[in-house]
Parts: sequence; structure tokens; C-alpha cells
Amino acid sequence: MKKWFKHPLAYVAIILAMVCGLIFVLAAVPGFNKLPSGTQNLRVVFLDQDQSSVSKNIATHLENKLPFKMVTATSFANAKRQLNTRQAALIIQIDKGFYQRVTRGQTPKLTYTVNQSNGLLQNMVTKNVTTQVTTQVASQLTTAKVTQMLAQSAGKALMQKQQSVAKQQVKQQLQAALAKSPQLAQQPAQLKKLQQQAIARVKRQQQQRLMPQVKKQAAATAATLTGQVATTTTKLHALPTNYQYQFAPMFLNLGAYLGIMLMSLVLTLMFMSARHVIGKWSALLAVQLNGFIGVLAAPLVTLGTLRCLISFSSSAFWQLFGVQVLFGLAVFEFTLAIAFLCGGLPSMILQLPLLVSQVVASGAIIPRPALNGFYRWLSTHTPMSQGVYSTFNALYGGANSGYTSALWWLISLSLLAVILIGWLGYRSTKTNPLSRLVPFTAGN
Repeated sequence: MKKWFKHPLAYVAIILAMVCGLIFVLAAVPGFNKLPSGTQNLRVVFLDQDQSSVSKNIATHLENKLPFKMVTATSFANAKRQLNTRQAALIIQIDKGFYQRVTRGQTPKLTYTVNQSNGLLQNMVTKNVTTQVTTQVASQLTTAKVTQMLAQSAGKALMQKQQSVAKQQVKQQLQAALAKSPQLAQQPAQLKKLQQQAIARVKRQQQQRLMPQVKKQAAATAATLTGQVATTTTKLHALPTNYQYQFAPMFLNLGAYLGIMLMSLVLTLMFMSARHVIGKWSALLAVQLNGFIGVLAAPLVTLGTLRCLISFSSSAFWQLFGVQVLFGLAVFEFTLAIAFLCGGLPSMILQLPLLVSQVVASGAIIPRPALNGFYRWLSTHTPMSQGVYSTFNALYGGANSGYTSALWWLISLSLLAVILIGWLGYRSTKTNPLSRLVPFTAGN
């Protein structure tokens, strides 16, 4: 027993457990420090197809009350493009005829359009937003300002109905004035002025007489609106309710990343030993060929297994296969460059926190806009996020938005880094302890 605890590996094992726990805490927990306030960075598109005084008033109210960035769109096509490219989380649409329905005492309508091809938190927030908006609009329709608008509308309608009566009253007042002063008939300017005064007087009298009726009608209409806003939710890309579908993109890409990272470490150790036997460039070419075969083979197994668990079409399968191969190449070159830079196994000190941080920044749980600056930067400059969003697109729909081009850039830059590190960093002809971990001889 004493001999066991005299061996250094006994203490390396304890340190390894401590370091791994520390890495996960330091790499993952800070990613959530902007929640829940970070969700305020999500964009909500407001589309006013009614363009009435009531709908504009509602838009202003929502902009002031909702804890989100609200932007306006000029057309549904423009709003839909923002939703499809994940620039926006939700479209709030006031349908044409909203104001007319309000003034008639009918139930006004709101239409929500959502893109469910997103991470868990964003979909939950979007659902909560629709509930908040419906409540806010329903309450806003009973405020004094809206009641005043309804009163103005009702007043105009009543005044139009009373036009014939008003004309008759103006005519009677003019006739009475002419009977009293017949000479006014020979004075057109005075007669016109008298007519204008009579019209203003009759209008003022009618307003005073009809105002109680107008207020009563407006209040009755406003009262019928309380809690009676009809809503319709349209799903641009629907997601099945089973949470297997929600988390499939994250675990598919997490498993692929971890497997390929370990493969790159093993191949790095082989390279460090083989370069002394078959030559540096031959060994590097073998590493690349070996990695490419692994990247092609792994998705066939994982996607075949995934298809046994969740349902998707054969066309989605091959689209996913293309996504996974591209993602796998990016991960392989990215992790290989770090492994080459750090000499194989020591790179785990950097690789592990990078992996954990990318899981947080992937978009599968927290949407990009809700992340803090560092994790948002990491999300756009590392493979995981691009792979997760591309997988969402392949399974459920959505626009590319540069995910593919970002992966190609990562592949190109990482491959260039591998070549430069291999050229500059592995010049020694002498073997070292790391290069002897995986022995490679001419007989192999």
C-alpha cells in the first residue's frame, strides 16, 4: 500500500479530478451570468398592417413595456427574412382592419410568427413574449387614450348621422336672421359670415348634446374589449414537442466534437513518433488522411443511431451527413492545430475548457444575443455554434446565415496553422518522452 502512494500517478489522478471539475466550473458557469437580463437583447419585429391611431399607440406602448429590442418592419417578407436568419426571435403582426374591429366592438386580431428551429431558452422566451404581448394589448385597449380614440370615432359617426338635422337648423337660423333683417340678402359677404356663424353654433350645440351619448358608446365599446384579443400563432419552422428533437442538435455535435478531439490527440501522438520513422511530411499527410476517413465514417454511425431515436426524412439524413462532415473537418483541423501547438496531451489543458465553453456558446441552450461579449465572440469564431445551428437548419429548417462559410474559414485557417506548426515546431530529430508514448517503428 505504501508503494502505491509513493507512485506519482496516484497524485496525478487526484489532481486530474480536481482540475477537470475546476475547468467545468470556470468555463461553463460564467456563460450564464447575463441571464435572465441577457434575453432583453433578443429582437422582436413589429409589423403594423393596419396603420391606424390605435395600432400605432399599441406599438409605442409595447416598445416601452416589453423588455426586448423591438424593431419595425415595412413588409411581412422583410420580417420573415429576419426571423428565418435568426436576427429576430418573433414577429408581432397587427392585422389590417384591427381599428375597424375595435370601433365596431368586435374582437381585434393579433398574429404571431415564430421560428422554433432554435435553442430551448429562446423557444421558451418566445412563448412567454406572446403571452405578455396579448395581455398588454388587451389592457391597452381599455385605457383612457384608446377610449378617447373610440369616442372621436363614435362622435364622427354620430355627427354624420345628424348632418341633415344640422343643415335644417342652419337653414332655419338664416331664415330667422333674414326675416329680422331683409337687407342682408343684398350683402353676400355679411350673409356668408352669418352662415358660418350659424354652422359653428349648430356644431357646438350638437357636440354638447351628443357628448354624453358618445362617451357612453365609447365606454361600452372599450368594456367589451377587455381580455378579448384573438391571437393566431404561425410556426415558420415547427419543432416536435418531444424534447429529444430539441436537444438532438446539441448532443449530436457535442459527441462529434469530443470524439474528433480525442482522435486528433491520438493522431498527434502518432505523428510525433512516426515523423522520426517515415518523415515529417509523410506523417502529416497520413494524419490528414486518417482524420478525413474518421470524419467520413463517424457521421454514418451517429446519424444512423439518431434516426432510430427521432424521425427525419432520408433527404434530411444526407443533408445532416454533409453538415456533419463539414463540421467534423472544422473540428478536426481546429483541435489538431491546438494539439500540435501544445505537443499532444498537454493541449487538454486548453482543449477541455474550450469544449465546455463552446457547449454554453453553441446556441442549443442560450441564444447568441443573450450571451456576454466573450461567449458571443466564441460562438462566432469556433466550430460548435456553426455546427449546432446548421443541424437545426437541416432537421427543422432555417437560413444558412454564414454558418457554412464560417466552417470553411475555420478549416482553411486551422489547416494552415497545422502546416506552419508542423514545419516550424517539429524540427528536432531526437525523440522525447511525449513522442515515445505511442511507439511507431518501421515494422508497423
